[in-house]
Amino acid sequence: MGMDIIQLFWEVPIIFLSLFLLTRIEGKKQISQLTYFDYVTGITTGSIAAAVLADQELPVVRGIVALVLWAAFSILASLLSVKSRKIRKWSEGEAVAVIKEGRILEKNLKRLRLDVDNLRMLLRGKNVFSIADVEFAVMETNGSLSVLKKAEKETVTRKDMGLQVQQAKPGREIIVGGVLDQKKLAELGLSEAWLQQTLQQNGFQQIEDVGYMEITGEGQVYIDPLDK
Repeated sequence: MGMDIIQLFWEVPIIFLSLFLLTRIEGKKQISQLTYFDYVTGITTGSIAAAVLADQELPVVRGIVALVLWAAFSILASLLSVKSRKIRKWSEGEAVAVIKEGRILEKNLKRLRLDVDNLRMLLRGKNVFSIADVEFAVMETNGSLSVLKKAEKETVTRKDMGLQVQQAKPGREIIVGGVLDQKKLAELGLSEAWLQQTLQQNGFQQIEDVGYMEITGEGQVYIDPLDK
């Protein structure tokens, strides 16, 4: 029993490093981009690693070889799907329309094993609360729903209203948790003298009293006090 525990001290780091290297080689994908095949592949990789650590009779070398081979086939499948659209359609499937020209496609819903209640739930996730507002909806290969609203239900933009359009810019935080970010202050072309004056004008005596301070994309100042 004692030898088995000691053995884990070198088996766990080896499996951990193997998984880390293999996942780096396989590339990055957001959770929302994972297909069903990617999901199953990831679970199987974890299961192989867990089996090596849990089964004392399974040699670590055999487990690592299994992980490498599984990762190699996964990478090969991904490369082939990138190169060939036919293989990609076979391995990942293809997008399926569930609403077309405002009409629900019941046959496609049955094909996807969805009912209208599930469809409405997915639409609400896209801030669409009425099927009557939808012109076109597609179930993507990763399980997400893409929705095109009817023209009269689309949100009006500033451009549609003939208003001046100005590209929004992200805000930049310069104080977080009572600590000043000197680099970001310099990037904004602001001085510490300006900072002290701005803080005093807003009722703050020192930087340590500020929980969060941001210069918005419009150049406005937002200051939140530090909760002590």
